[in-house]
Amino acid sequence: MPNAASSENVVITGAAGDMGGALAASYAADGHTVYAADVRAVEPAEGLVPVELDVSDREAVFALARRAAGEGRLGTWINAAGIVVITPVEAASAADWDRVIGVNLTGCFNGCAAALEAMAAQDPPGGRIVNIGSISGQLGGLGPHPAYGASKAGVHALTKTYALAGARSNIYCNAIAPSIIEGSMAGAFAEKQLEKYNRAVPLHRLATMDEVVHAVRHLADPKASYTSGTVYQLNGAQLMLG
Repeated sequence: MPNAASSENVVITGAAGDMGGALAASYAADGHTVYAADVRAVEPAEGLVPVELDVSDREAVFALARRAAGEGRLGTWINAAGIVVITPVEAASAADWDRVIGVNLTGCFNGCAAALEAMAAQDPPGGRIVNIGSISGQLGGLGPHPAYGASKAGVHALTKTYALAGARSNIYCNAIAPSIIEGSMAGAFAEKQLEKYNRAVPLHRLATMDEVVHAVRHLADPKASYTSGTVYQLNGAQLMLG
C-alpha cells in the first residue's frame, strides 16, 4: 500500500474494457482513487469511482479532469478508451471512419488537453499522461478499418506534442504501442488468423494484459523521470522484421 504522498487520483478512460479494467484494478489495489470512466457501466469496487463518460464530449472530459484534480491530486491520466472495427479495406465505410476517429483520436486529444490543463493548475504543477497507441499506428495493416491505424498514428503524434507542451509544467506524456493483446482484442480475430499471426511474431505469442499493465505503470511511475514523448514498443519484436 502506498503512503499518503504517493496515493493520488488516477483517471482511466475506457475503464469498462478489459485493458481499462485491468489498469483500474491495479491502481485501486495500490490505494489510489481511480476515476473509472466509460460510456458503459463500470462495476463499483473499493477504490473505484465509476464515471459515465463519452470521450468525444470535450466539455465532459474537461469537467472530469477538474473534478479529479479538485478532489485530491491528479497524478495520472490514462487514455485507454478505444474501438476497432474489423472490415475489408474495400468495404470500409465513412461512418465507421468517423466513429473510430471520434473515439480513438479525438477522445485522446480531449483527454490530453483536459489532463494538461488540470495538472498544470495544481500546486505544484505536474502529472503523467499515458496514451494507448498501437503497432497499427506504425505499420498500418489489413483487418481493422483503415481508421484504426490512422487514429493510432495520430495518438503517437499527440503524445509527442503533449510531452513538449507539458515539459514546462512537469507533465510527462508517453504512449504504449502494443500488438494484439490476449482478451477482447484477440477475440475479434478468427483462430486461424491468430495462429498465422503468432507464427509471424518472433516471440510466437500474443501480449498478455499483465504485460500491458506493467508497461503503462512503468511510464506513469515518477521514477521514469527522464522519459517523455516515448512510444513504448510492446510487440514481441515485430518491428525488428522491418
